[in-house]
Amino acid sequence: MSIQHQFPDVHWVWKGGISFVYEVHPRIVVKVPKPGEFEGEQFRKELRIYEIFSQHPSCPSIVQCFLYADNGIFLEYMRDISLCSRIQDNHIRDQQTMVVTKVEMLEPLSLRKIWINDLAQAVAFLESLNLAHGDLRPENILLDRNRLKLSDFDCTAEIGTDFEACMAPYGRLLNSNEPDQGRRGTAGFLGPRTEQFALGSLYYLINYGYEVYGDRCLTDDPKEHGPKVVDLLQNMEFPELDGDPLIDGIIHKCWHNKYATVSDLAAYTKTLLPERTKEESNTGMISIPGWCLPIGRMIRGLWSAFRYWCALMLCRNGEAANTEVNSGKPSGHRCGLDENFPAEDFSSRKAYCQGLEKRGLLDILSSSEPEQLGFTLEWYRHSCHG
Repeated sequence: MSIQHQFPDVHWVWKGGISFVYEVHPRIVVKVPKPGEFEGEQFRKELRIYEIFSQHPSCPSIVQCFLYADNGIFLEYMRDISLCSRIQDNHIRDQQTMVVTKVEMLEPLSLRKIWINDLAQAVAFLESLNLAHGDLRPENILLDRNRLKLSDFDCTAEIGTDFEACMAPYGRLLNSNEPDQGRRGTAGFLGPRTEQFALGSLYYLINYGYEVYGDRCLTDDPKEHGPKVVDLLQNMEFPELDGDPLIDGIIHKCWHNKYATVSDLAAYTKTLLPERTKEESNTGMISIPGWCLPIGRMIRGLWSAFRYWCALMLCRNGEAANTEVNSGKPSGHRCGLDENFPAEDFSSRKAYCQGLEKRGLLDILSSSEPEQLGFTLEWYRHSCHG
């Protein structure tokens, strides 16, 4: 029996640097490693980060993990394009020089402020675990409609380790005036300096609609533009900031390492949000009148029971899932609960993933390339889900 007949709801939706991503449910994907020693090692690095996440309360600005195993990670399906694609869709470029000549639309200022805070909160969460993401760039920031979350943790490492994935303009090489940060010409050590610098460049992208120096031709040969940006950033030469003064101030401070910690930055970005958004960010819930509570509890109870029943039916291994869900005890590869998913949602989705794992899906998907398994790329499917 072919995998398409055995698992008709599984579709190949993305090809990453170290992994393939498959949709297994309208709200769940699974990431499996590509064949290869390097890819396998990078995948194991990301797996170790999810193991760390599972031991702590989750962050709502990080893509939620439902279940992980040695050969696969089940994740929340961020059904839209990355921040990179979202921004680029509004570009008009000179096709010869690749310079952005026009930005057709910026996101609403209120949404940009939410995104700025979401990114700061995600990186501050990592910092609270003594971790730095190490590869903060728009390709690793995913969107589900207008919700933004941080993903891809294969370069994540402890604060103080070498910064290896340094890509301009989200990383910069050190100059001779920074001996305390590392050797000149290297990217230095991961920590608040590297993380806030990357955030500053991401904030620039979000608020100006193009990357740092992406709106001008710095060299006669377009191929030399990238190395020129590296040189400018190493010398602490930045484009003029003439947008929203409040956000420009944050960008300037991030580029110049003015925040002692990313947590300090996150505390400030939270003040940018409207009061209602702050309350929802703090609690994950919206306040409702007291007289609604009994009715709400009854509805939630019925809904929870219904979802629980569905999970048991869908996972096709109801007895194992029932034991796991009712016991409340973490399995050997359980990930933490995200405020975006109430307990009953998380449990039912986890049970669904457990069922797929029990039926051998991860072993099949990690055994070969998608095309050899009979899949074709179906990224368009994300637009079909409400």
